Amino acid sequence: MTADEPILAYRFLPVDSVHHGDGAAVRLPHELDRLGLRRALVLTGNSLANETGLLWYVEHLLGPRHAASYSGVRAHVPSGVVDEAAELARLAGIDCLVSLGGGSATDTAKAVAHRLAQQTGAPPPAIAALPTTLSAAEFTHYYGVTDEASHAKHGAGDRSLVPRVVFLDPRLTLATPLQLWLSTGIKALDHAIEVYLSPRAHPVTDVLAREAISQLFRWLPVCHAEPERLDARLTCQLAAWMSLFSPATVRGGLSHAVGHQLGGHGVPHGITSCVTLPQVLQALAPSAGQRAAELAAVMQSAGASEATAAAAVSGLVARLGLPARLRDTGLPAEAVATVAGAAALELGARAGGIDLAELVHRMW
Repeated sequence: MTADEPILAYRFLPVDSVHHGDGAAVRLPHELDRLGLRRALVLTGNSLANETGLLWYVEHLLGPRHAASYSGVRAHVPSGVVDEAAELARLAGIDCLVSLGGGSATDTAKAVAHRLAQQTGAPPPAIAALPTTLSAAEFTHYYGVTDEASHAKHGAGDRSLVPRVVFLDPRLTLATPLQLWLSTGIKALDHAIEVYLSPRAHPVTDVLAREAISQLFRWLPVCHAEPERLDARLTCQLAAWMSLFSPATVRGGLSHAVGHQLGGHGVPHGITSCVTLPQVLQALAPSAGQRAAELAAVMQSAGASEATAAAAVSGLVARLGLPARLRDTGLPAEAVATVAGAAALELGARAGGIDLAELVHRMW
């Protein structure tokens, strides 16, 4: 290494193990026993609890380790949900949390764990994650909570909040609505692209981001055409893991900052990336230079016919039948300025001189 070469660091998070494959969830009780955990609170949403057998299945797996279940998880983690779930956790005397669902379930678990740690002064309870979407929230140590009065979304995080064990079981995802599955796949694509274009990009994350992009371009259309294929779903789950392998090393960028604030206004996660990512890629193309061209080449090798990364992502969103404009999500035009202002506060200097008001307006 020469004197003018940068010194890089890769920071690992304390994820203990990731189990992946058809039926991986059956290892949940074994892993809790291995970690010495005895009383679990399951956190999930109303749809999974009442319209599928998944909550019953997880409770059955836990057996005597099951202390309680909370099925009030909602999108974008409203602050009142965290209050309710944390109180139930306290009353049930739990020592671990099991999240069952998408990013909102996982983020609720992190927020509840953080709240309990703040209240007791003890370390946060361990989290085991059973994801049913491609959000990859199970591989991060941060979370967002939406203020129900202002609609603003505020983030927090700590390394101790990352789930200790993760189970990527494609069979658990079969009940996930197809649009939700595919749109969170675009969210995973957004992760990988932002990691690759980040000023803090790392050689390890470069390799994983390129592979994630390639696999998502190849396999999301297969999921669209053949939703029951477990091999396609598992490949996308692994790609989502690769897309966000480095949250302690590489921070999120422009697309995610705008997406966070759109989430506070009710735009579903996943759909936010369908709208924001193509416009952000177009805006960053002049400064991204060679890195953007490399992304386009990866996408083309995976079947995209478009010449630029922005056009390739737009084409994939269209092929998957997903919304591409904010007006198609129900966001009113008058919310554009509020979203842009909140994103500017979140990004600060990381906005890189981009006119966020104009950018969000183009998304609408």
